[in-house]
Amino acid sequence: MRKPFATRIADLLHAAWIGATGRVSRTILASLGIALGVAAYVALSGIAASNQAALLARLDALGANLQVVAPGQDATGQPVPLPSYAPDTIARQSAVERVGVFLTPPASAQVFKNELVPKTNGNALAVAVMRPGALKAVDVSFAQGRGIDARNENLPVAVLGSEAAYRLGVNEPGDRILIDNEWYGVIGILDPVPQAQAFNASVIIGAQWALDHYPDRAESIGAISRIYVRTTPGDAESLRRMIAHAANLTGGNVSVTASADLSQARNATNDSLTTLGLMIGVIALAVGGMSIANMMIVTVMERRGEIGLRRALGATPGNIRLQFVAEAALLSAIGGLAGVAIGAGAAMSVAIGAGQPTVLDWAGLPMAWGAAVLVGILAGLYPASRAARLTPTEALRGE
Repeated sequence: MRKPFATRIADLLHAAWIGATGRVSRTILASLGIALGVAAYVALSGIAASNQAALLARLDALGANLQVVAPGQDATGQPVPLPSYAPDTIARQSAVERVGVFLTPPASAQVFKNELVPKTNGNALAVAVMRPGALKAVDVSFAQGRGIDARNENLPVAVLGSEAAYRLGVNEPGDRILIDNEWYGVIGILDPVPQAQAFNASVIIGAQWALDHYPDRAESIGAISRIYVRTTPGDAESLRRMIAHAANLTGGNVSVTASADLSQARNATNDSLTTLGLMIGVIALAVGGMSIANMMIVTVMERRGEIGLRRALGATPGNIRLQFVAEAALLSAIGGLAGVAIGAGAAMSVAIGAGQPTVLDWAGLPMAWGAAVLVGILAGLYPASRAARLTPTEALRGE
């Protein structure tokens, strides 16, 4: 009577387990090869991903995904004001992450350290008027202090760019400066802003204070001068067109600028590093597979007597082939588990030590283990086929 298929599978796994555990030292050596291969794949791909994340974050900080919206010009060269709804319609776009709005600064506003500085000694500092949260879209960082928010935008406070603070001689928040003969308290000093260098030599004040303090110029100040739009990574030209349309639904001219070179560099870097990580993984797994193949060939040579005896007792070439393939798969499974654990730990340790983001594809770890088992099966096919071709007489004569 033919045995049930499940029984044969159980017997197959049992034979593979006995073959693997019967020679512990060889099992350890064979599993070590695939473990090192998988560990190298997981660790190197994790390290590459962490380096990739750090580099892409740096490119983003330089403005790779930052678009700047400004009023355009009509056919006669006259400026076309941005509609008041522009920030809201832009923010509703799926590719937009953050929106920062700056209003038109008071005309001819002057900034001085104190009243003793002659008014003729201009320092070429610009005044910017921001709505709460606008600096978050630019992704600035503060050297000291904090920014303007809804709680203080109606107060005479200012945030200084790095160059503005240097020219005014302000070293820390709490100092005072003069803007159009009005004292302002400094509440924050920015780090250099490479993605929007105009802020470096700017003095930033709150929108509500500017509108209340210059009632005769409230209409002109209330006009939007700049909208900084932080987007998800993508094609810079497609994003520019999408934002331009959202900024003015009537089709009026809108100026949208972005660092297209940086955006293209970001996309190229992302693709290159992803390909590099994939190639590293393939090479590492191939090395582990060769280790399994070599060990299985030695195993077949040493177990010729066992093969001959099983063939004499009625085992078919298919039974022998399956036995050694299952044994190779088992060795790969054991080594793959160890390799995933070692590689993940190494990748996380290197990323933490280098101060980089810890990027590890947790969902991909089971796939790495599965790939290790598949490589083990493929590596075991040749030795298994070689064992299956042995006749009982050849196997026993060799023994």
